[in-house]
Amino acid sequence: MKGPHLARNLSLFSATMIGVGAMIGAGIFVLTGIAAGVAGPALLLTFLLNGIVAFFTASAYAELGGVIPEAGGGYLWVKTALPQPMGFLSGWMSWMAHSVACSLYAVGFGAYFAEVLNEVGVKIIIDVLILKKIFAVILVSIFTYINYKGVKETGRAGNIVTVLKIMILLFFVGLGFAFIIGKPSQLSHFKPFIPKGFMGVFMAMGLTYIAFEGYEIIAQSGEEIINPVKNIPRAIFYSLLIVVPIYILVGFVAIGSVDPGNMTAWDFLALKKEIALIESAKNISVIGGITIMIGGLISTISALNATIYSSSRVSFAMGRDYNLPEFFSKIHSKFKTPHGALFASYIVICLMALLLPIEDIASSADIMFLFLFVLVNVSLIHLRNNKKELFKGYKSPLFPLFPVIGIITQSLLIILMFIYSPKAFFVTLLWIGGGIAIYYSYSRFKEKEYVGPKIIVEEREPVRKDFRIILGIKHKDELENLLKIAIPIARERDGEIIITHVINLPPQTPLEAGKRLIEKRKEWLEKGDKIGEEKGVPVSYNISISHDTGTALTESVNEYRANALILGVRASPRRRILGRILEPVLQKSDSDIGLLNVKSNFNKIKRIMIPTAGGPNARLALEWGIMIAKEYKSKIDLVYVIRDKKDLPVAQKWISETERDLKHIKRYVKENIIEGTNVFKTLLEFSKNHDLIILGASREGLWKRVRFGTLPEKFMRSAKTPLLITRKYEGKVLSWVRRFLSG
Repeated sequence: MKGPHLARNLSLFSATMIGVGAMIGAGIFVLTGIAAGVAGPALLLTFLLNGIVAFFTASAYAELGGVIPEAGGGYLWVKTALPQPMGFLSGWMSWMAHSVACSLYAVGFGAYFAEVLNEVGVKIIIDVLILKKIFAVILVSIFTYINYKGVKETGRAGNIVTVLKIMILLFFVGLGFAFIIGKPSQLSHFKPFIPKGFMGVFMAMGLTYIAFEGYEIIAQSGEEIINPVKNIPRAIFYSLLIVVPIYILVGFVAIGSVDPGNMTAWDFLALKKEIALIESAKNISVIGGITIMIGGLISTISALNATIYSSSRVSFAMGRDYNLPEFFSKIHSKFKTPHGALFASYIVICLMALLLPIEDIASSADIMFLFLFVLVNVSLIHLRNNKKELFKGYKSPLFPLFPVIGIITQSLLIILMFIYSPKAFFVTLLWIGGGIAIYYSYSRFKEKEYVGPKIIVEEREPVRKDFRIILGIKHKDELENLLKIAIPIARERDGEIIITHVINLPPQTPLEAGKRLIEKRKEWLEKGDKIGEEKGVPVSYNISISHDTGTALTESVNEYRANALILGVRASPRRRILGRILEPVLQKSDSDIGLLNVKSNFNKIKRIMIPTAGGPNARLALEWGIMIAKEYKSKIDLVYVIRDKKDLPVAQKWISETERDLKHIKRYVKENIIEGTNVFKTLLEFSKNHDLIILGASREGLWKRVRFGTLPEKFMRSAKTPLLITRKYEGKVLSWVRRFLSG
């Protein structure tokens, strides 16, 4: 793990209580009254539907939390899966969303505490709104200090208040049910059940969705949870199973037990806003009123505690990645807590609590969480497609159905929140715009300058020619074969070759441990240097030690501003030709790319076959083929397969396009137009008398072109002849689209 890291000391119970503590706070005690005014008695349906919607994204968090259990949660996953600035924005939104949610809980606490003072007869000499804000800031200060003291103290305090809160709520529900059963007339409060229509139900879903995001905080604490692969999914689902029934039961009692006078029950609750439950409880009994006031205080405290914890972990992770200043990544020498991130979150939380009204606080936090959850579901799809081997714990069933449902439902809730609160929506867009400005003016430069999960421990300096080829060597037996391809290209371009070898270590192994492997690797890399001297082409090398081979290779390409990257690849009949190491390299490298697959003898290159269907990739294949043919005095068969004679003009057009602007090729190239009903089988048969096939990436749809298309993959699995696949660098815009689609 790079940079500073946190200790693992949270049990399954503590992790579950963190999620429950975050969820039971806003939805029940602070937003129930406001949401009842929007949905009416269908508030119960709102809570149920939100629980179902939350389940699909919770499944994504359960899956990803076990795969990448580090501080940062959704931010880290999006950054891993999607191109920047998506990762930065996910962290930026997550940090603000948790901070704003914390402000909501703090203001809710202030309102409840002011009501307690009023009930016990304390004379309030200042404005009640100001008093609420003062209480909010005091509570934030107390729990920031508790978090500063350390995660064990945080977990202990959170566990106590969360268990107390559940007991109080269940007691309140019991009193309420007894009251409603004793006065059946109270059931009239539920008629009509959906007075505001389903639009009201959906609006209330968007407003109260913040009450269901607590499972996200469990993932944020993944770096501190014992046995995260098993315990993160369990804690996430346990927390939802505990919370959703409690929401529905408390909502039922709140509506059923209130005395609204001449108003409807839901309009009365909406009028009372964050203290609506107190009014409902007072009508049950004095004990009910006291219980709900105590429960409200405890609930807002535990939710606030959990979100202070979470917001600081997001900003800590961003600071550790240098997306935010280094101050955010500071860990206290004694308490081992991210005190810099805690202080920054404390400032943001207090400002939001002091400056914003409660409805706008809730709406803004909702929208940012929804945006984040959409990105997390997209990230799960990309990571499951591209890094299947990482997923060894819980897996979402019926993939990709669950994340797709999550994306659709949360996108709809975002639209509904725009209708409900345009002001909050535009404030969110303003915050996102500010994040984009910070990323492009600061973060991307710092990230490029400092972040890199590798250390270069040995290096033979390159000569800094204008044309550079990076040769990614994984195995010793790849070296000579790859140099046979790279040397002719470098010679023709008056360039140089930089051999990069990565010693890959598991995440838990310190990078320093890899240094003992250097001497053995140097022996065969120095052989490449000698071959370069014999051929008159400059060859240098570097050895890196890394926890992420793909990123280390990509950084070499970008650091040296390489014009081409050539790698060896080995195909398996049952797996894709590209694995978890190669795919990120191919997605993120700003260079032409060649993949060489050698299964048999590669001692001679006398006959080269280059299939063509036109396009830049086929053109690059021919360019490289001519350079190789010059070096080894080879002949090239440029081949186009037609199904019948009527396709002949098309074939001649594509061959002409491939050859266009290439000088002096006739002495090397023979044009071949052959008939065959199956293109692949015809080319495979034709290739048997050749020493090398050079094949441009298929001209297929953008999604397939993300990798190399189906035809190259078939050749790599089936052809016994050595195969070189080429892909032309597409430029920054198309490359960004390709990276986004590939994750």
